Amino acid sequence: MSDVPFSKGDRVEVRRASSLPGGLRGGDAFYPATVLRAPARSRAQILVEYDSVASPTSTLTPLREYVPWVTARPAPPNEFGRRFLPGETVEAYAEEGWHQGTVLEVSEDNSRYLVFLEATQEEADFLQSCLRLRREWTGGGWDPPFPGQKLLPGKPSPVTESKPGKVRQLKITFSKKSAPRFKKGKTVEVCSDDEGYEGAWYTAVIVDYLGNGKYIVEYLTLKTDDETAPLREEAREDYIRPYPPRRLVPFSLLDKVDVWYNDGWWTGVISKVLNGSTYVIYFSTTNEELVFEQLDLRIHQDWINQKWVIDSQDAFHQLGPATGNLSSKTYFHKGMKVEVRSDEDGYRGSWYTAVILDSIGEDVYLVEYQTLKADDETELLKEKVRGSDIRPYPPEVQQTCGFARLEAVDAWYNDGWWMGHISQILKDLKYQVYFRLSNEEMVFKHDDLRPHLEWMGGQWIPSSKDHIAV
Repeated sequence: MSDVPFSKGDRVEVRRASSLPGGLRGGDAFYPATVLRAPARSRAQILVEYDSVASPTSTLTPLREYVPWVTARPAPPNEFGRRFLPGETVEAYAEEGWHQGTVLEVSEDNSRYLVFLEATQEEADFLQSCLRLRREWTGGGWDPPFPGQKLLPGKPSPVTESKPGKVRQLKITFSKKSAPRFKKGKTVEVCSDDEGYEGAWYTAVIVDYLGNGKYIVEYLTLKTDDETAPLREEAREDYIRPYPPRRLVPFSLLDKVDVWYNDGWWTGVISKVLNGSTYVIYFSTTNEELVFEQLDLRIHQDWINQKWVIDSQDAFHQLGPATGNLSSKTYFHKGMKVEVRSDEDGYRGSWYTAVILDSIGEDVYLVEYQTLKADDETELLKEKVRGSDIRPYPPEVQQTCGFARLEAVDAWYNDGWWMGHISQILKDLKYQVYFRLSNEEMVFKHDDLRPHLEWMGGQWIPSSKDHIAV
């Protein structure tokens, strides 16, 4: 029988050094995690994956690490609506972990508390939903115990959670109400749809779940009309996303970024690099440019299918050679008109029109290019190509209204299509196009350009000035 009281899939909290800014050496906190591996030996370590602690190599990847099992405890159940008194020892949720503190003051409506944090030796203001009573796990139960909880000495907690993100529940079911996607006290971002503010994201905290995908949120940077209290309002689930992880990356020309402006995050594109820390940002929604310091920027990320995705051309290619193509046997048949991607130095990323001549192996095809000739220039070039470098021939898209500044386009050059961005609109239906891979600009006629499309998931995905793949 295992001496380790945890099994694979158990929800736990791991004691580790506090991540609060200015935290003291020796200060610690509890961070929610899931057990991935639990050896039977009593002195063995368990492998855990944290909910919100990022890997040091990638802030989009949750940290996985081996920890002594004695530093972990079962994830306690939620205790909604509890009120606290001055002098009570609590745990406050901040920086994705639970930090010990003491209640100093309570607001008149019991919604906010002033807490002295042990790790920083400083006072901080918290919502009621961001606090819980400090309890110790004794191995057989919680001290002090939860109301109505009866545990046998030495037995593990009955608290279970089937998947990350679900609300923790006791085995004794108290409610059949569906679990909300965002927990009370969770720091999130809320998107505005008000005129003039469309697309901006504002930091908020989940105050309550109303049901039917609706929440009450309290903004951290927006105030009520009389400026006396933080703004609270109802928000739909599809307008809420988790607070994005921080990514310390250098910025380059045409990077899609979020800019801190007017108490929120606004999406724009770097149109000019003034120096190492100052940038000109172009906002397509207002068609204007403003100057910002690097500290006011963050790399743009989209919350798609419960994952953070960086909106960039490089990220697309890093997804793997088969990205965007379903089964090649389904799509690439003999005689089919396609485009083939080059991976040769100096031509990487360009696409050339070809026809499938035959399938000559597993996901390998013989193609005949329509614009490239063999070395002796007497016939069209034929070569073997991997299916991952082939895509269907894109649809003809007529761009009759002209291209917009910073719009992603394909330019016809050297017998192929090269992806770039409109950097300047010239006279006589001509455009200056910037090519990021070669870091150069060239002038093209309107007829030598086409809207940029990506073949992803079996369909063509358009790019535009509002969704630039950079």
